Amino acid sequence: MEFMTLIEEMEKMVEKAPHIPLSGKVFLDGDLLLDYLDRLRTALPEEVRQAQWIRQEKERLLEEARLKARSLLEEAEKRSEIMAQENELVRKARSQASEIINRARNVAEEVKAGALSYADGLLAKLEASLNQALAQVQQGRQELQSYPATGAGEAAAAGEPEKDSSQNRR
Repeated sequence: MEFMTLIEEMEKMVEKAPHIPLSGKVFLDGDLLLDYLDRLRTALPEEVRQAQWIRQEKERLLEEARLKARSLLEEAEKRSEIMAQENELVRKARSQASEIINRARNVAEEVKAGALSYADGLLAKLEASLNQALAQVQQGRQELQSYPATGAGEAAAAGEPEKDSSQNRR
């Protein structure tokens, strides 16, 4: 999964970056970070396509279960009608038709439950992966936003407010 590989590479980049003493912060190459974010952005649609495929697959499985159940029910009804025509076999036909209908319903419910469970499991994994990635991206953005602006940081480091330099020009 390219998405997770990119996240791991970004983690390594942060771990290897030079640390700012006594601050717990690191210097990062802005161009490299932007490159990783672009690559993550292009990898994300694949995850979304996977989720869409899972949803479509769930719908396909449910429709398949409905069609199979309908087919079994039609078969049971046909058998029931044929057997009902014969006097001796009427009671047996009703019993078999009821049994087939019950089996068809049970099979349809099992297939439906399995499809829902499978789709839910895949969506839960995808949701966890996306939430983890989003949390890491948000954390990275917060760290980037906590850096002081270049001009204001230099003036503050020199101990001179910016207003004083503009007043000296007058």
